[in-house]
Amino acid sequence: MLAPLIFAVLAAAAAQDPEPGATRRLRPDLDRVTIYAGQAMVERTATVTATMTGSHGVVLGPFPLDASVESFQARVDEGPARFLDLEVRQVVGNSLDGSDRESMAARLENLRAERRALDTDLAGVEAGKELVSAVIRSVESGKDGGAFVAASAAEGMLPLYDFVRERTRELDRETAAYEVSSRSLDARIRELEEKLGTGPGGRLERFQEVHVSLHFPRPGTARLRVSYLVKQASWRPSYEVRVAPDLTGVTVGLVAEVRQRTGEDWDEALVLLSTSTPSVGLDPPRLPARWVDSARPVPATARADSISRRLTDDAGDGPVAAPEVEVHDFGLSAQFELPLRKTVRSDGEAHRFQLRTIPLQVRPERYVVPSLSTWAYLRAEVALGGDAPLLAGAAKVFLGPDFLGEASFPLLRPGDTTTINLGIDPNLTVEYSTVTDERDEPGFLASTVRITRVFRADLRLSASASGAVDVLVEEALPVSRNSDFEVTPTQVQPSPLRDPAALIEQRERGVYRWRFTLAPGQRQSLRWGYVLAFDEELEPQLFDR
Repeated sequence: MLAPLIFAVLAAAAAQDPEPGATRRLRPDLDRVTIYAGQAMVERTATVTATMTGSHGVVLGPFPLDASVESFQARVDEGPARFLDLEVRQVVGNSLDGSDRESMAARLENLRAERRALDTDLAGVEAGKELVSAVIRSVESGKDGGAFVAASAAEGMLPLYDFVRERTRELDRETAAYEVSSRSLDARIRELEEKLGTGPGGRLERFQEVHVSLHFPRPGTARLRVSYLVKQASWRPSYEVRVAPDLTGVTVGLVAEVRQRTGEDWDEALVLLSTSTPSVGLDPPRLPARWVDSARPVPATARADSISRRLTDDAGDGPVAAPEVEVHDFGLSAQFELPLRKTVRSDGEAHRFQLRTIPLQVRPERYVVPSLSTWAYLRAEVALGGDAPLLAGAAKVFLGPDFLGEASFPLLRPGDTTTINLGIDPNLTVEYSTVTDERDEPGFLASTVRITRVFRADLRLSASASGAVDVLVEEALPVSRNSDFEVTPTQVQPSPLRDPAALIEQRERGVYRWRFTLAPGQRQSLRWGYVLAFDEELEPQLFDR
């Protein structure tokens, strides 16, 4: 009776937690992933139970080899434990230690047993094939192959033929099923052997482990959270813009494109898309001292380094805001939480997640620059409403069911506007002509040359158009940057726009704008021109900027 009692006591002691100071090994569960522009913060949790007070060591892993060592952090979310310290170590071995290895080894053994049973079934199939072959050989030889053959001969050859045919088909089906099942089992067995490091392709791995010390002032269960940064992860917005055929509305479908090659799959994780850019840094730029000196040649390598730095700096400018169903605004940055847990494989492929659709306020118009093109370009000015901004990103544009092409959205905040180009409107025709092109030479007592140029544009909306359209026409007259040349507008008809912004454009850039509405079948004519005056000893040149 003593031996069973001793065994029971030892078994109970073995089931208890390690003594304070002992180390246990845990594989933490994936909880959530926050994705930035170029990297991601991964958070995993593990449950630690202590039946005794004191310090307890926990080894967590495996973690990707590329995870930033300096970024590892740990904290206790729930429970009586207090976090003491953390150490990150690189390990060469097999990451399937503990319960995972045991579970996978058990699955491997079960698959091998299935494979052996499958080979036994194949032996039965081969025996059946040999029996059918023996019957066929007996008939071909004319010899008595036994009672079965004799009975078959007595009844005629047809029943024997039916038996051989049906049994052959059945054996062929069983052979094909064996080949399919054996290939599937062999592939699964090889996969498990490689992961366990026991097969021909098995190999040691390099990964990271985190050693954490916890102090339990009293027995209990604590939930430990570990976070770390990994590179090769990013997200960007992608838009699908659908414009109503009558140009009465625009709907934008927002999709988040997530890519990652971090070395670990994110299975059923809570995914947050962040506008923060941790790689940019927290410190402001340091104001340099500037001085003037004689020019010195710059070595080619230094120039290349400078260009490389500028390109890197430019590439690091990430998005600053994004629309999302649930927004966590922290002032300096924001996080956008996807509504459901997602799975993102470490395959580098684009994983697209539909977020929501956003209706935009729209004002369509036809844009015309007669001196450059006799086409009228259809475009729509859209305004963003609501309380969430739109990130800058690429957009596929559809007019009704027709795909027009790709455009891009700038960063839009509520109340901001942008213009979407929708191609050419064939219903609006434009005719452009030069009305006057004259050069007046100076008289006997004068030295001033005058060049007069006047242009005309005739616009007509087709009578078959579905309705009236708004038209914006722009033209640029020369602007003098030299007091030796004087430019005076002439014959500008009808009167162009004269709002403050339009007047500034006229004065600084020489841009004149006309905005009007055309009904189906209606025409509109425009004139504009200039007089260029200069001394006869000079020769002016016109430059497009």
